[in-house]
Amino acid sequence: MIRVALDAMGGDLGPRIAFDGAVEILSRHKYVVITIYYSSYSGLELPAPHERLSLIACSDVIDGDEEIVLSLFRRRNSTLYQSLNALAQQSSDVVVTLGNTGAMVALARHILGVLRPKLYPALIRELYSNPLRCLVDLGANVHCPPSMLVGFAELGAAYIEALSDEPPRVGLLNVGVENSKGSAVIRETDRLLANKKWPDYFGYAEGTELFDGDKNVIVCDGMVGNAVLKASEGLLSFMMSKFKGVGGASSLFETFYQTERRHGACLVGVRGNLVKGHGCSDLSAMIGAIEYGIDIARADLYSAIEARLCS
Repeated sequence: MIRVALDAMGGDLGPRIAFDGAVEILSRHKYVVITIYYSSYSGLELPAPHERLSLIACSDVIDGDEEIVLSLFRRRNSTLYQSLNALAQQSSDVVVTLGNTGAMVALARHILGVLRPKLYPALIRELYSNPLRCLVDLGANVHCPPSMLVGFAELGAAYIEALSDEPPRVGLLNVGVENSKGSAVIRETDRLLANKKWPDYFGYAEGTELFDGDKNVIVCDGMVGNAVLKASEGLLSFMMSKFKGVGGASSLFETFYQTERRHGACLVGVRGNLVKGHGCSDLSAMIGAIEYGIDIARADLYSAIEARLCS
């Protein structure tokens, strides 16, 4: 059985999305059990009883706009804390949340611990699933020195090795491919990666290589990665709306959206499997995020990455 801990309170559309997503997942996957962590309020309608569904009421919710302060670590009865603690206690195999990214990263480091000292956790997003191609980091870290970016390259490469048969081919996102291009941080990261035996480093990658080309791990700091992700999602939504009802173009974009992208990002570098879905996820995106979590739990992703990086 794959045991999913689902934080129901982080999404913009409320816990109903998580409830309905969990019910749908249970109908599709007979080997999955789900524990939902939620906060009760007047008028909240809970899902119908199910033998593979547990509901745990919590008295606290970490809102999406809350700052990361020390008091966060004392809020042990929040839905996010409780779901992560279940992972730490090995009563679940993966956590799925749509909630506060900064809080998730901070609490994951605090509750689960990091895989290796000075290796910072990062958010990975798959740009394609076949062949596997990913972008790292997407916003877990904003101010990134060269040593942190090198760690992202290692995490991304280990992710590729764990979930595909392709060898990792790392590229560093930059404003051009010439040696003179980029900030001092980027140029120093390039030097460090070029001198490593693993992973295989293929130099700078321009924005045009995000979705096509030989490199399958694209490394950047979290601010750049988040901006790239949001811009790509916005462009796709814009194109879908513009081509709506025009021949087969709309269905082509919808097919791409549903089959070429996993919903959510994976936090790697901590001792557990975590999926962070977009806060504005609808039901289909919620289902996709849970199925992503099932996939990485089945592969025991964090253990595979730990074995590669800490052996």
